[in-house]
Amino acid sequence: MIISCNTTNLNKALQTVQRAIISKPSTPIFSGIHLLTRDGKLEIQAMDINMAISCNIEAEIIEAGEIVVSAKHFSELVRKLPEENLTITKNTENHTIKVTSGKSEYQLLLMNEEDYPKFPVFDAEKSIAIEDTMIKELIKKTIFSCSNDEARPLFTGILVEVADGKITFVGTNTHRLAIKSLPYTEAAPMSLIIPSKVLTEISRNLAGDVPQQVKISLLNNQIMVIIDNVIIVSRLIEGKFPDYKRVIPPKFAITAKVNIKELAGAVERVALFSTDGDYSIIKMSVDNGELTITSSSPDVGTGREVISCQSEGEKLNVAFNSKYILDILKNLESEEAVLSMNTSLSPVCVTCEQEPDYIYIVTPVRVVF
Repeated sequence: MIISCNTTNLNKALQTVQRAIISKPSTPIFSGIHLLTRDGKLEIQAMDINMAISCNIEAEIIEAGEIVVSAKHFSELVRKLPEENLTITKNTENHTIKVTSGKSEYQLLLMNEEDYPKFPVFDAEKSIAIEDTMIKELIKKTIFSCSNDEARPLFTGILVEVADGKITFVGTNTHRLAIKSLPYTEAAPMSLIIPSKVLTEISRNLAGDVPQQVKISLLNNQIMVIIDNVIIVSRLIEGKFPDYKRVIPPKFAITAKVNIKELAGAVERVALFSTDGDYSIIKMSVDNGELTITSSSPDVGTGREVISCQSEGEKLNVAFNSKYILDILKNLESEEAVLSMNTSLSPVCVTCEQEPDYIYIVTPVRVVF
């Protein structure tokens, strides 16, 4: 194998695919990156048992072939090369590759390419195509609500539903819930749970300015995503997603319409006086056109801010994890948010009038006022 290619393009491809490699691979061969020539291009692959990513780039194929090389060392070398182009030459006798760039020359030991599994391919049972702007918005407005707890895999993904003329993404960690829907009539009804890691990779590969479609194909418990020259294959999350519609209260006794920028600023400042850790608790009191936010810690002190709001209903005291409130405020594209409540311990709904298809539910924290 002898190939020559642009260093920047190769580096970008390596950075893309190696995110499929986990810190402790299930088998040593999965710590490598697979490079092979195909159809006049260079294809770069990386995988583990749960996800595989491939990317192809333009290259001058002087001699076709394939190699598997350490992802860590090869990607770091390519990333630090200063020249515009490099050449990779495989030496079968001593099982190495020679990387030349300008006047520099490097030799890297190879792994056995025969041990590397074939990249997954399948004939899809179902497929959908989504515009990049649409899927980026759906991901951005729900993925932050997912859980990071691998012990509860069902909540580390996003429920994707296509039905009733719309596509809906739902994320939850059981303490909060984000639901975003957009009109979509181009596919048959379906429901699946996509790992958040896959959706993160989709977003990362949609950073360009050129509009494009994201094609998602399904077969049994696998998903294949095609974005331009990148292919992502992953297992879906299996299990029954909770009935998220039952979590949304049918009506509310108390509402407070508040300026998002004012509320976010007040929450950020008051949260500084809360106890450190994962649960930075703030208290809110809604009463007669005012929203009072307080927090205190014996090690820090006390914070209190009052902002105006348009409130309806009786006085209510409620407490939240401040991060859960800030996360939704950062994702609402409006000047004002509406907080809808019933009791101090019942789910609170955060919405804005400009986005009726975006609903956020957060569970209050039990505290003493």
